[in-house]
Amino acid sequence: MRARSILFAMIVIVMAIPVAAQPQWCSSPYSIVQTFQSGTTAWSLCWRWENGPGLIITHAYFRPSPNGSWINILWEARVSQLFVPYHSGSPRYLDVNYGFGAVPLSSYDCPASVGGTVIGPNSEVCKQVHDRGLAWKDHNKVRRGEELVLWGVLNAANYNYIIEWTFRDDGTILGRVGATAQNLPSAPTETHLHDPMWRIDVDLNGPCCDTVMRLSHSENMATGVATDTMPTVTTESGFVWNPVAFTDLHVMDGSLVNGKRHKTMIHLMPLREGTQRHKENFTKYDLWVTPYNASELLANDLPTYVAHGRNVQNADIVLWYTGGLHHMYRDEDGDFVNNVWKGSALVMWTGFTMKPMNLFDATPFYP
Repeated sequence: MRARSILFAMIVIVMAIPVAAQPQWCSSPYSIVQTFQSGTTAWSLCWRWENGPGLIITHAYFRPSPNGSWINILWEARVSQLFVPYHSGSPRYLDVNYGFGAVPLSSYDCPASVGGTVIGPNSEVCKQVHDRGLAWKDHNKVRRGEELVLWGVLNAANYNYIIEWTFRDDGTILGRVGATAQNLPSAPTETHLHDPMWRIDVDLNGPCCDTVMRLSHSENMATGVATDTMPTVTTESGFVWNPVAFTDLHVMDGSLVNGKRHKTMIHLMPLREGTQRHKENFTKYDLWVTPYNASELLANDLPTYVAHGRNVQNADIVLWYTGGLHHMYRDEDGDFVNNVWKGSALVMWTGFTMKPMNLFDATPFYP
């Protein structure tokens, strides 16, 4: 039995004991338990900063009701690579490999007026708790939602990468990367891509017994009849995201159900502006599924990881997702003034949503 399985067994025992503090493998300021104003739901999680990938989330649990059980959602989530190829063919950066550190944050980055607090021994992270807009609206009835946002900034030479994780009161998780700061000094007007690649170690209801299904939507153009299929992913694989097919990955635990005995799932849903393909084999697919292996951390090594055809059905699985930003130079990025570059590239975002299904017994927060 692996050490993490032993830890999971220990945490189940701890969770059965009625104590005020929720189970954590970390301490302040790395431990966060966030109950929202409604008092209905809460998140319990840890964070850490690691030079290279930046802000990493670990041990994320969600509580769907005030007296409900804490449900394990994530073991760990990180940016596992930041690939930056330029249109001329060179350079081709793998930014995580350089071990870049954090940009210290201040109250100007993270003002209290937007629910912000700077946390961490080196001011690495901004914690924000605030309104997230409409949760739903039904004619004269309306509900606004809340969210916990944690973000830090990776100091990648001329670029700053904003590594952001959002945990909403309805159980939804968002992962985003924003690229900003300075264009490459040696080629400030050259078009290039930023391809953030995430490693998401899903532990729905614990490390054991998760299965991944791949959603594919199609329509008969003659009849208008639509069909959704969700084949099970049985062996480690890479998949192409197809916007017409609404390609998503759905993770289902072998035993977790809600109060209606319906299977609980987490859906990985891309948020993207386009699809990049480069000469490197790790860019040939947008979504990947592998079994958990603590030593497999870099997305650019995915072709090697999946070469053995390991089982991922009813297993401890890891999801990988690649987003893409196509950065064309604009006057808004800056310009040369007396042969000196002035300005800053406005932030561009890419990411994903992890949306729960049947996590609640009924529509949350209604009426």
